[in-house]
Amino acid sequence: MKLKVTHEKECARFALSGDLDEKGADILDKGFRGLNQGSLSELVLDFKDVAYIGSSAIGQLILFYKILAASGGKIRIENVSGDIYDLLLDLDINKLISISK
Repeated sequence: MKLKVTHEKECARFALSGDLDEKGADILDKGFRGLNQGSLSELVLDFKDVAYIGSSAIGQLILFYKILAASGGKIRIENVSGDIYDLLLDLDINKLISISK
């Protein structure tokens, strides 16, 4: 998996490509840990080029939500493919994180 991070003011954007498997989850975690989380109010994840998400990556998303929500921040996931979108809805992730196709 590849991760491109851009950061403007209080918003960070992760453009992801490849599979979010266990290795992808580690890359995602390193990218998140590299941010100044104290000044971050929003994290946007672009799933345009993501075809698969595993349980490790889903766990990372929930952890990121907990960290950001503790300081009033939020997470958005954009450009989600149909299968991943359905999976995230089945897991009720949409109750914590804004998800759009």
